[in-house]
Amino acid sequence: MPEQREAHEQILGRLNRRLRTLYQCINTFVQAESEQELLQSTCDILVGGGEVRLAWIGYCEDDAEKTVRPVAQAGDGLDYLERVKTSWGETESGQGPAGIAARTGNACWVNDIRTDPRMFPWRVAALARGYASCIAVPLIAYSKPGAPVDLRGTLNLYSAECDAFDESAIEHYTGLATSVAYAVTALRGHLAEDLAYGVTALRASAERKRAEGALHQAREELAHVTRVTTLGELAASIAHEIKQPLAAIVADASACLNWLAADRPDVDKVREALADIVKDGDRAAEVINRIRALLSRSAVAHEPCDLAGVIREVHPLVRPELGRHGITVEMSLAAAVPAVMGDRIQLQQVLLNLMMNAAEAVREVPPPRRRLVVRSTVEDRDDGPWAVVAVEDAGVGFREEEAASLFEAFYTTKPGGLGMGLAISRSIIDGHRGRLWATANPDHGATFHFALPAMR
Repeated sequence: MPEQREAHEQILGRLNRRLRTLYQCINTFVQAESEQELLQSTCDILVGGGEVRLAWIGYCEDDAEKTVRPVAQAGDGLDYLERVKTSWGETESGQGPAGIAARTGNACWVNDIRTDPRMFPWRVAALARGYASCIAVPLIAYSKPGAPVDLRGTLNLYSAECDAFDESAIEHYTGLATSVAYAVTALRGHLAEDLAYGVTALRASAERKRAEGALHQAREELAHVTRVTTLGELAASIAHEIKQPLAAIVADASACLNWLAADRPDVDKVREALADIVKDGDRAAEVINRIRALLSRSAVAHEPCDLAGVIREVHPLVRPELGRHGITVEMSLAAAVPAVMGDRIQLQQVLLNLMMNAAEAVREVPPPRRRLVVRSTVEDRDDGPWAVVAVEDAGVGFREEEAASLFEAFYTTKPGGLGMGLAISRSIIDGHRGRLWATANPDHGATFHFALPAMR
């Protein structure tokens, strides 16, 4: 329906904006040469992303008023911060989101500035500048082992829309604030290392490791958002696949009721129908389990992985979507492909990205060319055997001058595409000590390959 399609597109647009923002912030965390540059760039990026009207970062002072002092800000209405006072104490000026977040160590948000009593001291000034809702997130990172990394500050965001900060937004900005805390701590460690050695250097090294861990977590967030976006695109097909076994269950259950209502129930038919119900229930559960696995946010754990199994698990997810466009899939799986060490969900994501890209490439070509071939083979190299998976299509292909850009972030040849699928796929394969590359086919289309070293 048009309303559902529009809502779906709005969700995808919001995810895309957050993904771009997160990617830009990660680059800032890595490249910033000073704490002030990092904080100011973060505010600029958040406002530039289009979701917030004002972004500012404040640090807690130990003065008599317990002031939250703005140290970086960007957006519309910067004079707002000059006109209002924010405290982290128990006074009236400390009852807003920034003060509560600083005191409690938890995010605090206001869905409607017009009516929320906590915003009374700032309401007139906020509404005059077009702010409708806001959130404050503490700059704290809880690490294991060790004490929390606490900058004693808050990230503060103001939106022109009411109820702008839903559960997913709160989770997104809390994760971003955590990364800011790690990155600032790492920068402070670098400065300390320039001034002294010994213990200070060891502390700086540990802080850098924590920052690297935060950046790694942020990259995993990018991959997670891409999985969610891809599954959003497949929502109609997935719903259709689940609907089929559920419809069969309802039909078989109705037949059982009819047979049992007879004077002499046909027990064999009832038993057969109940067996079908169990089978269809298992089929629906398998679909749901595959979706839940791909949406999982669990930590990456490399373990023995059968690539043929990965292929068989992804195929049912894309099969209805391919069938809708008259696209056929041919499987050519070698029998002796060795197992690899990897994260099964991430490898499923790579294959899902490649198959969806291939389907997009053949969607508008003549029907005889609407086909994909998924192959698995083994290659013997100097350092031992490697498992190779290839996805071949007969679609529009790519030009030679595009080859070098295919795996760059935000590069896309698809209208409305984000351009992150291949970039994230390559980062996943790189993290598995493998290789991902593309070749142009002699006649039509392209083939994308990834290779992983076999378990030793």
